[in-house]
Amino acid sequence: MKKKKAITRVLSRAALALTEGLFSHSVDMTLWLLVYLGELSIPFHTYGKTWRAAAAADRLLYRINYDVIKNAMITARKHRYIKSVRRHAWPEITEEGKQRLARVIPFYDTKRLWDGRMHLVIYDIPERQRDDRWMLREYLRRIGCGRLQDSVWMTPYNPIDTLRSFIADHALGGTIIISDMGKDGSIGEEDLRGMIVRVYDLEALNERYEDWFDDTQSYDVDQWSVVRFLSILKDDPQLPFSLLPPWWKGDRAYKKVKDILKNYVNSLPTGGKLA
Repeated sequence: MKKKKAITRVLSRAALALTEGLFSHSVDMTLWLLVYLGELSIPFHTYGKTWRAAAAADRLLYRINYDVIKNAMITARKHRYIKSVRRHAWPEITEEGKQRLARVIPFYDTKRLWDGRMHLVIYDIPERQRDDRWMLREYLRRIGCGRLQDSVWMTPYNPIDTLRSFIADHALGGTIIISDMGKDGSIGEEDLRGMIVRVYDLEALNERYEDWFDDTQSYDVDQWSVVRFLSILKDDPQLPFSLLPPWWKGDRAYKKVKDILKNYVNSLPTGGKLA
């Protein structure tokens, strides 16, 4: 009974993790589930029955069901992300699977080296290449840039080397300009730190960290609290600490979860990606 309740709770939180955006693909969520459920020593033959019970009991699971996870396992096995070790046992994640999972889990940078300079990325991509323009915007967000205007983005980290391969791969030479704003970094009468809060919408992101703190007061931080933390961290631009406002809660959240996070991901390849 205890194990049945445990797997129900885990699957419910897995659904929450997927809907919150940490795992954009069911294969990634399944790899995480296999690691965690394997650690709980839950018998594999109870998986389908308990999953259906959890799905019936929790409306969060309307987007995810037993067949989705089953198909994700088939896909993961096809791509050699998992392998069977013995009958009626949880599949084992391969090195390829660990590499994929490591790419999904965001890294908390405790150093954030910064030379004090701000940079602008300005682009003028023609309408016929609007798909490339959309991909560029998504890529800029992913590398921690904030949108100052529609075609003007800013970042405290020099993006030249990071953007070079993207520009080459999409034949965007001559459409993107990267300029140095200098060490002041202010534009007009708006000071740099105020502009950072506005451009990166740090108040909304900080509210998510505060909600996480409030929710973790009622129970111990566990692996699925870590999942929710990671879903917030995925959207965190991880700006230099000196640019963050005094009310920022991101670093405090990491300190609360870092021991569990490190213990849980220590079997994954770091590759400079994991804390």
